Amino acid sequence: MTETTNAPRFTYLYDTYCGWCYAGAPVITALIEAGGEVEMRHRLLFAADQAQRMGDGLGRMIEQYDARAEALSGQPFSDAYRENVLRAPDELLDSTLTAQAAALVHGKGAKSEMALARRLQKARWEDGRSAQDAAHMESILREEFGVDAPLSTAEEPARDMARSTEQMMRQYGLSGVPVLIMEKDGTLYNVALSDYYKQPERIAALLE
Repeated sequence: MTETTNAPRFTYLYDTYCGWCYAGAPVITALIEAGGEVEMRHRLLFAADQAQRMGDGLGRMIEQYDARAEALSGQPFSDAYRENVLRAPDELLDSTLTAQAAALVHGKGAKSEMALARRLQKARWEDGRSAQDAAHMESILREEFGVDAPLSTAEEPARDMARSTEQMMRQYGLSGVPVLIMEKDGTLYNVALSDYYKQPERIAALLE
């Protein structure tokens, strides 16, 4: 008799505006497309009450981190992003609006939430859109995801998700995102997304 095992389940902790989450986004997309059961949890790592200006030295520091993320993952970090976001003195590192956007599609499932994350990441890292451009985010939600509601209506759900995700991170001794947790046969594993940067489709092997 062969022993049967349950299919693994995954929990993905992320922030849309985390550069390393952007680096690993194709890996999570590949996992979902391969049929992986994934629970998405937006961390809201960059909250409005702690937002820093790019002009205070933050932009230069991020540019160094981005160069490493681009080299390792192959994800594009455009000149438009560097000029319009990192080198814009009054631009804030604030993912409040993207957390609200994630909350608005969360009930649609992981595939929709990850698709939204990647769409908003493209707007930032490829198109150079500001984190404060609520109108553009709302147009994406309305036209591409069928969500016709102001971002502000998801303020409380976004905060609740962030709080519960932070509690989960403390419980498991986690300090940052992205984190992909795999639960299989009662055991938890922290999956290294960097192992799959160059060939995201290889992550489907975890489902076997």
